[in-house]
Amino acid sequence: MKNLFIFLKRSFQLVILIPLLTGCWSSRDIEKLDLLIGVGVDTAQEETDSLLTVTYQMAKVKSNQSQDTNQEEKPYTNVEQTGASILETARDIILSRKNTVNGQHQRLIIISREVAENRSIKEILDFFIREPEARMSMLVMITDGLAKDILGYMETDDIPSMHIYDISENLEKSNKLLERKSLAKINALMEAQSSFILQNVVQMNGELKLSGAAVIKGSTLKLIGFLKEEEIKGVNWITAQTNGAIIKVIEESSDKPIVYEQEILTSKITPTLKDDKLSFQVKVKSEGLIIEVATHTEDFAKEKTRKKIEEQIAEEVKKEIQASLDRIQKDLQVDVIGFHDYVRIKYPKFWKEHQNDWDSIFSQAPIDYEVQVTITDFGLGIQN
Repeated sequence: MKNLFIFLKRSFQLVILIPLLTGCWSSRDIEKLDLLIGVGVDTAQEETDSLLTVTYQMAKVKSNQSQDTNQEEKPYTNVEQTGASILETARDIILSRKNTVNGQHQRLIIISREVAENRSIKEILDFFIREPEARMSMLVMITDGLAKDILGYMETDDIPSMHIYDISENLEKSNKLLERKSLAKINALMEAQSSFILQNVVQMNGELKLSGAAVIKGSTLKLIGFLKEEEIKGVNWITAQTNGAIIKVIEESSDKPIVYEQEILTSKITPTLKDDKLSFQVKVKSEGLIIEVATHTEDFAKEKTRKKIEEQIAEEVKKEIQASLDRIQKDLQVDVIGFHDYVRIKYPKFWKEHQNDWDSIFSQAPIDYEVQVTITDFGLGIQN
């Protein structure tokens, strides 16, 4: 009986240890993988408009023992394929690659303006949403040129997809950038048939730059227009997505600029329904400091001077908000800011009855806004 107990005990220990001795059973030699970093989608230029040209950007992987010392070689490879679907092009590149294409490191999808204007972007993104290997955290952007030109533009030792991905992380330092839109976030917006905006990437003055935004209409999921950098500022004031704003005002006596840097931003959107008419109140509160002064004055410590500068800054913020609302609400007539969420929560019955006609209701709804600016520090030890 004792021997049987010892046998069973050792058998149990062996069962526990066997999985630990197998190592990483699913591991693959990285030198035998093509690591997919970015994908660009364009309309086929030499074929019928129904075909897509897809550019796959893959990082070059070298072993530490590599003898290749060519410093001019780019660290990535772009491969183009044309087909009727994303999957068709993905399968075709296998025919020319000796390594296995691995999509677990993909960071970016860039869709050209022409594709986004003529097709639902859900049609383009559907493959990536369903593909188990794809990461839902990858970012989606638009270019008003060709996506393949953006992915092939850099001549440095950087990978364009990674370069663009890293630039988007600067949202906290600039309110000219948009909140990052991941594939997961866009999938939720598409399912809700909500209108939204995507960051636009361009070639400008010899560099890749994130500039402006593409507006996607929820009912069609097609591109209907663009916002300029300045118009993105107003969106960020309303949504309070970033503390990266700066405002320049002119000091009257010297006609020199004074620059305000925002540090804390909050906003509150309140819908009101009266006699079946909807309106909104937006309250924006900003705290920050005077970071740059091009004139000499000793009046900063005075309450009257501080109040006057705060009012000047608030007026500039209001101008930026109004410019964005004019473009979004009056010109494009789509709610890309998310006012509908506040209506859905506060007035669920009204929302249920009118959600299919929301963009029309939004475009006619009065929006009032208040801006409160507080200067907390003038620098040089002059504090409020």
